[in-house]
Amino acid sequence: MQRRDFLRYTGAGIAGLGGAGLLAGCSKEQPYMFWREGNYPPVSEQVTVTDLKVEGAIPPELSGLYVRNGPNEHTGPSDHFFGGDGMLHGLRLQNGKALWYRNRYVDTPVLREETGGMGPPKLADTSSAVSLIHHGGKLLSLGEFGYPYEIDPTDLATIGPYNYAGRLKTNMTAHPKVDPVSGELILFGYNVMEPYLTYMRANAAGEMVQVEPITTKGPSMMHDFAVTENYVIFMEMPIIFSMRLAVTGDGLPFRWDDSAPCRFGIMPRTGKDADVRWFDVPPCFIFHTMNAFEQGDEVVLDAARYEKLWVKDSHDFNHPAYLTRFTMNLTTGSVAVDRRDEQAMEFPQIHRGLWTRPYRYGYGLSAEESLGEMAYDGATGFMKFDMQLGSSERHDLASHFAPNEAFFVPTSKAEDEGYLLSYVYDRRDQKSALWILDANNIKAAPVAKVQLPVRVPQGFHGEWVDEEQLA
Repeated sequence: MQRRDFLRYTGAGIAGLGGAGLLAGCSKEQPYMFWREGNYPPVSEQVTVTDLKVEGAIPPELSGLYVRNGPNEHTGPSDHFFGGDGMLHGLRLQNGKALWYRNRYVDTPVLREETGGMGPPKLADTSSAVSLIHHGGKLLSLGEFGYPYEIDPTDLATIGPYNYAGRLKTNMTAHPKVDPVSGELILFGYNVMEPYLTYMRANAAGEMVQVEPITTKGPSMMHDFAVTENYVIFMEMPIIFSMRLAVTGDGLPFRWDDSAPCRFGIMPRTGKDADVRWFDVPPCFIFHTMNAFEQGDEVVLDAARYEKLWVKDSHDFNHPAYLTRFTMNLTTGSVAVDRRDEQAMEFPQIHRGLWTRPYRYGYGLSAEESLGEMAYDGATGFMKFDMQLGSSERHDLASHFAPNEAFFVPTSKAEDEGYLLSYVYDRRDQKSALWILDANNIKAAPVAKVQLPVRVPQGFHGEWVDEEQLA
């Protein structure tokens, strides 16, 4: 999300005095911008490649489309790691073959530089650079703010903004959850103006059936949330929007605030604002949850927990996150917080057929950590967590490899029967490959690598669309 766009989301576009150009002179000394080095900078071309070299053998049961989203600046260097225009990187697999690789921008007004002018911000004005979800027969690209964008899975072309037949009247944030039993999509949007939080549900057909504003204490960043079979869990944490920083040209005007609340709100999935019950938790921040479920009177949430983040400014990323379990007792009101593993990690994933239900296995990226700090470009390999035994396994990579999120694709109803898919960058030749790892044997060498003649920049979140969904 670039500065010029964020000002429009906040409503400060009206007072922005012409945008980033005039505000640039107010900026403080620039911090170390790690996203301008290594595998972070954008790629310059949109390509289609059909002659793909494969090392090993692609499992024939992996028939479908793997596509990942992430920022790729189109109009110049971003002022923040989260900046940049959404670019999709897709690889089509079928019957043991890699049919094609494509990278395509999400075609938005931000990409086309058509977001200027006075008046209130438009929900279509988003860079759509964070994640994807397939629901109701549609593949949607998602950003932190604004509308989702519908994508054609056959070629990654942008169909256009999608607003649930006009019922989506606020932001849709990038981490909705699909209930694996009902097919319902549970989603939310946060904002920097009231209402700060809006909860929504769409049925399996993609029809919006509930829109409920939720009362919070202020404009807290809520990148993710969690859902159980009967409840939704909102996370109001101490990274707070600052209008002062926005109008003085900050690349992303959110900061850690020791005086802000840190609490989780639990609400029945069909409930209303008045039904939310808040539980105070020790100060922390969470970008990504792994899963949540119910056990008796307790609601359990597993997530990658940062003890602090963005303390100096919103470029201050070098703090480690650890897989942590939060247990909230609905009868006694007690909260327990338990670190489940001592290895720094991020990008938690599970078998999505167990979203909202009890589960055993999770996956993520391990991160290099020393003396309480994490390297900016520190992802070092893949991890598998056994939440039942409280143990983990690692697949460590050689130092010249840089992994992206490892997405779990199931191949049976067994929880860890399936494969992990990740774009891995090789610093030696500055190219990338899709690695396919056996989730049952994460320490083993990849079963296949689909070599790409191009680089896939470090990015965010992906989605798998199987053959039946593509038909």
